[in-house]
Amino acid sequence: MRLLRFLFFDGLGVFIWVGVFTLLGYQFGNEIEEHVTNTHAMGAWIGLVIPVFLAAYILWKYIQRQRFLHQLNVARITPEEVKEKLDAGEDLLIVDLRDALDFEIEPHTIPGAFHLSVEELEAQHHRIPHDREIVLFCT
Repeated sequence: MRLLRFLFFDGLGVFIWVGVFTLLGYQFGNEIEEHVTNTHAMGAWIGLVIPVFLAAYILWKYIQRQRFLHQLNVARITPEEVKEKLDAGEDLLIVDLRDALDFEIEPHTIPGAFHLSVEELEAQHHRIPHDREIVLFCT
């Protein structure tokens, strides 16, 4: 993208962003003041409720992260496990996802591995069979 076009769209985005929030502040300025005045009477409760909700949110995000990490850990396979499966004669499809430069530097790969770069993966997904276990590896 050329510099002038970038600056034009960047300036337009800034103008819209500042304009929207300025108009929202102007429109709802009185309501915000009234809300602060009305919640002043509930100060002790608000001081308790907000930290509780914040702690619950942080706990929920922590639980989600732990679940994600567990799923990610389950989906991984070690090189030793791949070797054991190959030695046992299991029908694995091994896809080497290394970039072309990495492949030129180190052209050795697992015997029978199918070389496909990450960029080509989406366009060439029809070449990958779905009836057997697939092992992807990269650098």
